[in-house]
Amino acid sequence: MAMTMNKDCDGDADDDLGFLFLSLHLREFLQITPFLYLLSMMNPSPVVLPNDLISEVLSILPVKSILRFKCVSNHWRTLISDHAFVKLHLKRSKTRIPFLTLVIIHTTEMSLGSIHSDCSVVPYPIRSLLHNPSFTLFDDPYNHLKNKGCDRIVGSCNGLILLAGTGYLTNFNHISKSKNIDNWFRVWNPATRATSKKFGYYRAFGDSQRYNSAFGWDNLKDSYKVVAYRYNHQFISQVRILNVDDDVWRNVESLPAVPIQCIYVYLSGSLNWLAVRSKEINGEKFVIVSLDLRTETYNQYLLPRCFDQAVSRESGVLGGLPRDSVFGMLDGCLCFSYIYKKTDFVIWQMKQFGVEDSWTQFLKISFQNLQITYDYTREQDNKHVLGLMPLFLSDDTLILVTNQKTHAILYNWRDNRVRRTNIIARRSITQEGTIRHCDFLNWSFTKDYVESLVPIF
Repeated sequence: MAMTMNKDCDGDADDDLGFLFLSLHLREFLQITPFLYLLSMMNPSPVVLPNDLISEVLSILPVKSILRFKCVSNHWRTLISDHAFVKLHLKRSKTRIPFLTLVIIHTTEMSLGSIHSDCSVVPYPIRSLLHNPSFTLFDDPYNHLKNKGCDRIVGSCNGLILLAGTGYLTNFNHISKSKNIDNWFRVWNPATRATSKKFGYYRAFGDSQRYNSAFGWDNLKDSYKVVAYRYNHQFISQVRILNVDDDVWRNVESLPAVPIQCIYVYLSGSLNWLAVRSKEINGEKFVIVSLDLRTETYNQYLLPRCFDQAVSRESGVLGGLPRDSVFGMLDGCLCFSYIYKKTDFVIWQMKQFGVEDSWTQFLKISFQNLQITYDYTREQDNKHVLGLMPLFLSDDTLILVTNQKTHAILYNWRDNRVRRTNIIARRSITQEGTIRHCDFLNWSFTKDYVESLVPIF
C-alpha cells in the first residue's frame, strides 16, 4: 500500500487520514525529508510514497514522534509494529540519538521520624547535555522505581531496562539467623512507557545468598536473557540463566573466574566481567570473562599486556591490578582504565572484540588537564582515593565521572578543554508529612542508553 501526499486526489480513507495527520505534524515528518513537501507543492499529481521510503523516513524519528504516527492508519500502525521496522529503528537510534540514564536518589524524612528512600531513572539525550551541561531536572513520579515495585537497576539492552525488586518476608530463619528474601525482575521500556509483569522469582535466605544479575540479548534466537550468579565460601559459582520469554531458570556451567565487581558489559551478544582467576596461568591472574549468550559458553581474554604492572602494584590491593582500575565500554569497545602514578588517567580499548592483540591505548590524560588532583582523604578513619570512570565518547568530547564531586567532567581531548555539569534535581510533588527531603544525581549509576520500540514480552 502506498501513501499519497496530495489531499485533492482520490484515495481511501486511510490515505485521507494519513494526509490530515501529516499536515498536523508536518514539521516532525519533514525534518529529515523537506524535499517531499516541495515536491507535493510543485507536482499537481499525487506524490506516492512507497512503503520502503515510509519505513526509511520513520526509522530516523524519535520514538515519541513515531508513536504519534501510529494513529495515521491501520496500515501505518502495522508497519510501525512490524518486527523488521523495530529492528531498523533500533539500528538507526544507536548511531543517531544516544542517551544517558540519569539516576536521581530521593530521600525523605517524614514527620514521624521515618526515612524513605527511592530512586528514579531519567533517559536524557547526550546531545542536549553537551549543548547545555547546566540545568534543572524536574522529577516525574512515573520514573520512580518504587512505583514499579522495584528498588534497583540491573542494566539496559536495546532500549529495555531490567529492574529488580526485593521483598523481606516476616518469618525469621532461625538456622541462618536471617530473613527470607523474595526477589523478582521487571523489564521497562521508558520510551514506549511499557512495563512487564514481575518474573524470575526466587527466594534467598539472607543477603549473602542473593544473586548478582546481568541482562542481555541472544541475537541468534532473538531472546532476552537474565543471568544470575553467586558464590559459596569456596568461591565456587552457581550460575543460572532465564529466558524472559519462558520465565524458567536453568543452571549452566560455573564461571571460570571470579568477577571482581558487579559491573558487567553487554557487547556483541555476550556479557563480560573483569575477573580474577583462582590460580595464575602463564603469569596472568586477571582476565575478562565473557559469556556468549548464544551458546551459553565462556571465553577468557587477557588485559592489555603493556600497562605498567609495577606502577599498578604501587596503588593496588589485588596483587598487580590497580585499586582504581575500571572496566567498561567506550565507543562500542571494551575498555580498561586506571590511574598512572597519581598523575594521569589511562584508557585502553579493545578495538576488535575478543582479539587480545587489538588492545590500544586510546588516551593518557594528565590530572592537570582534567583540573583535578589525586588526594587521599580521611573519612571515619577510612582512606579514599580519586576514582575516575569513562562514561561516553561523543566525537572529541569524553564524559568522565569522578567520585570526588557530584558532577561529570566533559573533556575535549583534542584541545584539552574542560567543562563540568551542574544538574539540579528537583521534585515536582512533595509527599504530605515531609519534614525535609534531598534529591541528588548519582553519576556512578549512569549508563549509556538508546531509545527503542522493542516491545515488552
